Amino acid sequence: MPYFPIFLDLDNKKVIIVGGGEVAERKVKVLLSYGCKIYIISPHLTPHLRQLVAKGRIHHISYELLDRSMDNAVMVIAATGDPEVNLQIASQAKGHGLLVNVVDQPAECNFIMPSIVKRGDLQIAISTAGKSPAMAKKIRREIEALFGSEYGPLIELLGLLRVKLLSQGQSSSKNKAIFQKLADSDLLQLIKKGNMNGVMASLKPILGEGFPIEDIVKQVFRRM
Repeated sequence: MPYFPIFLDLDNKKVIIVGGGEVAERKVKVLLSYGCKIYIISPHLTPHLRQLVAKGRIHHISYELLDRSMDNAVMVIAATGDPEVNLQIASQAKGHGLLVNVVDQPAECNFIMPSIVKRGDLQIAISTAGKSPAMAKKIRREIEALFGSEYGPLIELLGLLRVKLLSQGQSSSKNKAIFQKLADSDLLQLIKKGNMNGVMASLKPILGEGFPIEDIVKQVFRRM
């Protein structure tokens, strides 16, 4: 069956990774940017994972605590390099009703980790349903070339404008028309050039007089 794509809020949630090699390290690097609490279980860790433990960015616990730790976790990733051990971990995690990913064994997963293109709050996830991770990575590289870093501040700007517009109590049809004009405008090219005055000039005819364009645009450009 095909996988249903979904974006999951992991902020402050517990994620368990069993394994301490390079594969586990790659999973940790991806997950760290999503605000989750990562607990790693392995007798041996890569030097980078040891550094993360020393800095308190991830937690290193013993295998004996695995089952108990699953009680309040949301996700378990089995990346030990031993298929039999991974299967045992997956079985335990599924018994707790958790999301389970088993590296290189898609049939044992109830979710798979996609290749991700991230530009601020813009995220594009690519999956081949576990059939060709190499192809997913190739497609990711192609998409990365198409979507530059300017998309991050663009999405932030559109988000701030959306919040302000919705607070003004206009009809949904009017707001919808404005949102579409914003999406179809030349804001992306202007942000890419770092043209703050051009952005404000482009927004004025869309949003009208009295809208706090300058404050919002300056806020976005300060973070670039």
